Amino acid sequence: MQKTKIEIKDRPLVPIKAKRVLTITPKKLALIAFIVFLILVLGYFWREISFLVSPPRLEIIQPPADISINQSTIEIIGKTEPTAILTIDGFEVYIDKDGNFKFEKNLIEGVNNIIIESKNRFNKVNTIIRRVIYNKQ
Repeated sequence: MQKTKIEIKDRPLVPIKAKRVLTITPKKLALIAFIVFLILVLGYFWREISFLVSPPRLEIIQPPADISINQSTIEIIGKTEPTAILTIDGFEVYIDKDGNFKFEKNLIEGVNNIIIESKNRFNKVNTIIRRVIYNKQ
């Protein structure tokens, strides 16, 4: 019987590099769908909570801030939220279904401070003060 000699050559082991392939599995799809749903739910709650804690939006189109006029009346035009309660110098003003309002104010000679307040049902108030100088000619 013949003896065979086996030679083993020592070579360092080279790791096999796995190719990174983007595979879409049902598990990954479910995870992505859950994350999107969670983001939508959190966005909805953020919107509702900010509605509860923030004052109503109030925009005054006319008159601009700090003006001087020679007419005895001024027309105040603006926009707020349709569900808000709007007062101008203590007088409640009608707001249409789109939130627009218009009010005519009589002025006294000199500086007139016009206080415009919009209040929501949670008593959050947004106030804008316009100073109008009436010069009688």
